[in-house]
Amino acid sequence: MRVRHWGSRLALSLVALVSVLAVSAAATPAEPPPANETRTVDARDPDPCLSPAQYNATYGQAPTPTQQLATCTDLTYDAPPAHAATMTAQAFAALEPGGANASVYPPHADRVSRGAIADAHATVVAIHPATRVQLDATTTRQYIAPTGTVRALVDYRVRGAFGPNRSLIGHRVQRVTVTIGDEAVATTTGTQTPALSYTTTHTGDQPLTVTAEIAVTTAPNGTPANATTQTVTVSDTRSVWIHRLRPDAYTAEYPDGSRGLAVYQGQPWHGLTLTANDTHRVRGVWRYYTARDPRWERLRVARATGTSRLEQGVPSLEVVAYPSRIGPRTMPVRDGPTLTAVWGVETATPAARLHENVSVGVVDGEYTRSYGLAVRSDAMQLEAVRLHGIVRGVSAPVTSVTPTERPIRRPELSVRLTDRRVASATLVVTLTDPVTGAPIRPRRSNATRPIVADAPPGELWLNGERLTFGPNGTARRTLSEPGLYTVRFEPASWRATTPAYVAASDTVRWHPLSTVAGWVQLLETVLWGVIPIAVAWVAGRQLAHLLSRESPP
Repeated sequence: MRVRHWGSRLALSLVALVSVLAVSAAATPAEPPPANETRTVDARDPDPCLSPAQYNATYGQAPTPTQQLATCTDLTYDAPPAHAATMTAQAFAALEPGGANASVYPPHADRVSRGAIADAHATVVAIHPATRVQLDATTTRQYIAPTGTVRALVDYRVRGAFGPNRSLIGHRVQRVTVTIGDEAVATTTGTQTPALSYTTTHTGDQPLTVTAEIAVTTAPNGTPANATTQTVTVSDTRSVWIHRLRPDAYTAEYPDGSRGLAVYQGQPWHGLTLTANDTHRVRGVWRYYTARDPRWERLRVARATGTSRLEQGVPSLEVVAYPSRIGPRTMPVRDGPTLTAVWGVETATPAARLHENVSVGVVDGEYTRSYGLAVRSDAMQLEAVRLHGIVRGVSAPVTSVTPTERPIRRPELSVRLTDRRVASATLVVTLTDPVTGAPIRPRRSNATRPIVADAPPGELWLNGERLTFGPNGTARRTLSEPGLYTVRFEPASWRATTPAYVAASDTVRWHPLSTVAGWVQLLETVLWGVIPIAVAWVAGRQLAHLLSRESPP
């Protein structure tokens, strides 16, 4: 029995491992899960880790490997997944308003009642593509694509009493408008469940507002010629960030032919693909999961007699980005690009802000909100490099931002000894540009663009001690001990200087016999060492001679 139990656990572990690898290795999101696989899409669900038999008893079907894994943990994605928008659109298509005598609304709706119109509201259901980003323990932002779709529910009910001798002629939603900032981006008429496609030119933090005009027409004794129309305007506003990629980019070519690329983007962003077939890529700190908007899980219905609850709501799914514990990554892992720098804002973990049932690999402490990435690659195809945002479908070719090309050269490092004496020597270091011959003076970059602010200044080291360059670009150091001296030039990052340089080193040996004074000193040392030995030897011979003369024949 123990063997069978161990075998079952091993099989389940292998299934989980294969599923995790399949999800993690995907360069693009997988196909949307079926609508009944709720555990694979809502990270806020509990994770009881059901056995196959328990899953079958709960859901009436045998679990797939993905479903089995999702009962134990939450699925995460290495790119913003598409199924949040797909499943929300499917559920939204089945949403029905309440009719003339009832108004369907979520608990957070801002309802308005005036005259013949009661419980009127216009409430945003979802915006796609969009990603809600958990920045830290107190800050959450919703980033949306510059082009997308807004779905909303507009509903109301018509009061039964219109006054003496008046009757209802008609009622409708006259117009629904989406406004981003001060720009009207989409309009439709005659629908209570609008799905409005928008395109905005704005960027940054903007209010997104859905506004609906509701009209009820009544007439005395049902005579249309004398009809009057009453209107009510309702709206709902969300704070959104327009996710538009406008990066700073710098490129460079190393002396060995490999290329360097550094990209800075002010908003959080996803990563880079470096080749046309997307085989070489770099991802930042962000990973993703999906969860339902809890405000739409239970809908209510308002009637003249009171309110009641609907059993089911609208599964409005949203994509959530969180800083991953595994941090920035490159693909392929072994022979892929090299991540040479990551810089950004040091931020506290948002772990406390996640729902209690969300089980993902969020960072434990502070993390670097990776606004900037620098990479070196042999396979990079500059014309094919694309930046990808944290919102699905938002990307831009690096060529669209006119990257600044910076040369990288191998400096000429000269190390020589001068003024060599018995007790001292002078080490002279000269560092020059191989093209211009001008002296190189390591210094801190005074550039103000954010892409270069991460780089330290260039430095020159002598056996682990820092050397300082003089005004003429030459470094000098007085030596007091013979020995082997190694000078190493550690350049500033190519992102910080132009032209840029690679590291260089040179070694020189100070030997005491390299000067006439050294030979004189060696002779003096030998003489002072030989004299006592010679005296002892002569004394020994004399003593031996005396002893031999006194001995009997």
